[in-house]
Amino acid sequence: MNRSIALGIVAPLIVVGGLWYLFAGKPSDPGPITIGFITPLSGDAGALGEPIRDAVMLAEKEINESGGVNGRELKVIYEDGKCDGKGGASAAQKLIDIDHVKFIIGGGCSGETLGAAPIAEQAHVILFSPSSGSADITNAGDYVFRNFPSDASSGKKMAEVAADNDFTDVALLVEKTDYAQALRRVFMQRFSELGGKVVTDESFESDDRDVRTQLAKIKAAKPSAIYIIPQTPAMLEIVLRQMETFGLKTQVLSNEHINSEAILTKLPRAIEGAFYAEPSFNEIAPRTAAFLEKYKTTYGSLGGIPTMYLATAYDAVYLLKEMIEEHDDNPDEVKNALYKVEHWSGVAGILTIDENGDPQFEYAVKTIKNGKPVPIVE
Repeated sequence: MNRSIALGIVAPLIVVGGLWYLFAGKPSDPGPITIGFITPLSGDAGALGEPIRDAVMLAEKEINESGGVNGRELKVIYEDGKCDGKGGASAAQKLIDIDHVKFIIGGGCSGETLGAAPIAEQAHVILFSPSSGSADITNAGDYVFRNFPSDASSGKKMAEVAADNDFTDVALLVEKTDYAQALRRVFMQRFSELGGKVVTDESFESDDRDVRTQLAKIKAAKPSAIYIIPQTPAMLEIVLRQMETFGLKTQVLSNEHINSEAILTKLPRAIEGAFYAEPSFNEIAPRTAAFLEKYKTTYGSLGGIPTMYLATAYDAVYLLKEMIEEHDDNPDEVKNALYKVEHWSGVAGILTIDENGDPQFEYAVKTIKNGKPVPIVE
C-alpha cells in the first residue's frame, strides 16, 4: 500500500480512537455521595433541630475538606421533618423517591424517625437517628439504627429515683409527642411495679403556650413530685416559668433538657434540686472537648441544647462515611456492617450497636446543685 495512503487512513483512526477514549472510554465521574438528613427546622422544635443540623454540616465540611468519601464529595440534603410522624414520612419519601438517597440521618425527633421508618424499611434505605430516644424505635425495622440511647432506661431510672426518695405520689406533665409519651409509659410501668402512684396524668400540645389549667389540677392533687417530660428545652422553659408564676412548689423530675444552656442560665431557682436522667456523656474528654470548642467557634454558641445531641449527630456522619468507604454505597452491606459495630470511638463516646440497631449507651441520673449538674452515685 502507498505509504501516504496508509497514513491517510491510520491518522484519522488514531484521532477517532483518541476522541473515543476521551469521551466514551474514559470512566465517567460518579458524582457525589448523597445522603439525606431529617430534623425539625421550623417551629419551636427548630430550636432543637437547627443545632443538630449544624453539627452535621460541620462534619460534612470537614469530610469534604479532607478528600470526601473515597475521593467523592459528600453532599447532604437537609429536610424539615417538623418533629412529627407526618413530617418525617413526607421528608423520607421525598429523599428516597426524588433525591434517590440510600442513607438518611434522622429523624431529629422520635416522631420523625417513627414516621420515616416504614418508608425507609420498604425501600431498603438506611435510617440512622442521632437523637431519637423513643423505646418504640427499638423494633422499628432492620434498616433503622441510632447512636442515641432508648428512653426505656431513662424512664426506669426516673421511676427508681422517685421511689428511692419517697416521692410515692407523682404528677405527670407530658408533651404529646412520640418521644415524650413513650417515656411516660415506661415510667408509669416501672413506678407502679415499685409501689408508686401517679396522682394525675396531664399532657399538653407542642404548640401550647399556656399550661396553667394542667398545673391547677396538679397543684390540687398535692403530689410529692412532678415529672415533666418535654420534647424541647423551649417547652420545658415555658412549663417551669408558669410553675413559678402559679406558685407550684414541688420536687421536679425531668429529662436531659434541664441540662441545656438556656435552662441552666435562665431558671436556676426553678430547677435547683431537680432530678433528671441523661445519656452518659463525658464532655470534658479531650476529643469531645475539642469538638465542642470547634462547634462553638464555628457557630458562636453550643446551640442551647444538651451537648450530647451535637456529638451524636456529628458522629453519625463520620460513622456512615466509614461504612460507605468500606462497603461502597450498598445499603444492604452497610446494614449488615452496622449490626457488627463494636467499640467504635466517636466524640460522643465508645459506640457498640446491638441486634436491634440500638447503641449500648446508658443513662445517668443527676441533680442540680448550686446551679450545676451533679451525678447521683448509684
